[in-house]
Amino acid sequence: MRIIRGFTLIELLVVISIIALLMAILMPALMRAKEHGKRIVCSNNVRTMGLANTLYADEEDGWYVPVMDRTQGGNSYWPANKLFRDLVGYKGMKGYADPGWNAPKEFLCPSDVISTKERRDSQWDSWLSYGYNLTDWYFSDWFGIGYAGHRNTTVRSPSGELIFTESNDWWLWWWGANYKDGWDVLGQDTITPYKQVGTDGPTLYRHSDGVNIAFYDGHVAYMKKEKVFNKDAWDAGTPGMWSVFKSYPPTSAEQSKLPTP
Repeated sequence: MRIIRGFTLIELLVVISIIALLMAILMPALMRAKEHGKRIVCSNNVRTMGLANTLYADEEDGWYVPVMDRTQGGNSYWPANKLFRDLVGYKGMKGYADPGWNAPKEFLCPSDVISTKERRDSQWDSWLSYGYNLTDWYFSDWFGIGYAGHRNTTVRSPSGELIFTESNDWWLWWWGANYKDGWDVLGQDTITPYKQVGTDGPTLYRHSDGVNIAFYDGHVAYMKKEKVFNKDAWDAGTPGMWSVFKSYPPTSAEQSKLPTP
């Protein structure tokens, strides 16, 4: 008579150990692959915004979508700019959002847990994954700004000037990219905590301590946080991609050269 022999306890433990070892080897690689996929989706979102901005300038006599425009009442801030939203393609998305501030769900960074309202802010309510670079107007009278936005004639190097990157607010600026006071302390948090530590308009390094950045010419680059913000450059007043000015903060005379329609 044939005897059917099963696994011994030792053999079973060996199999379990091998499976556990394989999981330990494969899981980090799978997690990296998943994160890389999210980064690519985010990069495509930012690229679409950058290209929409260049198309906007083509239709508006060289004017890029303004960060804010209080001269004509409606569409005061870029997230609500109807032409820009149409060029990005929001209308074709199922989750077409509130036209005042929000982006459609399909157009949020997949690594962003703030804009999905998993965590609510006690003071502010701005739900989108990307901010617009307001550095060139930051030292102006915030409530006195009638128009903030560049024209293609004022951006000397479109391929080297930052316009959109990842944030928890609709605007961002150079000091907000300071990861030592901001991101390294707070990580993915809402607007108010970042304001409380002095990094208003923050850059959020959601992708392995890096971000996707759209430039004025429409191209996108992935950069690590150390490349985005450098304290020595801040102390020297050399803003690089953060400003069209060669030195920062700009003088009143330099600020007066910013274009107004």
